[in-house]
Amino acid sequence: MAIETPEFETGPVAGLQIPIKMRDPRFLQLTAQEKIVIAQWYGSPAYLVWQKLSEGELEKLETTHFNHWKEEEAFQRTGLIAVSARLYFEKIQQECQRQVEEFSGEVEFAKQKKELLQTSLEDQVKKEFK
Repeated sequence: MAIETPEFETGPVAGLQIPIKMRDPRFLQLTAQEKIVIAQWYGSPAYLVWQKLSEGELEKLETTHFNHWKEEEAFQRTGLIAVSARLYFEKIQQECQRQVEEFSGEVEFAKQKKELLQTSLEDQVKKEFK
């Protein structure tokens, strides 16, 4: 009698969702509820307003930076602030997009799994030969 090892310890079968233990540790893991919130927020009118406000603040920082072109120390300092803010803004946007794409993939996987469970084995075999 073979001992079955849980999928989350050995890794998924090819093509299945990646278990939490095997996900890239460089990215923040959100809860299912947090993923739903970010998926609803991303691309919503509220997100677009946040994006517009953020871009406006970045433009103010960059304008301040360029206005200090005569003073080397102030120019360097304001440049560092402007670049840091721009990088942060871009990273947040990238992470939002990545989280939404990951969530969309999980939703699609769940739909396919539900559909597969509702389909008889005979129909599944027929579908594979089509």
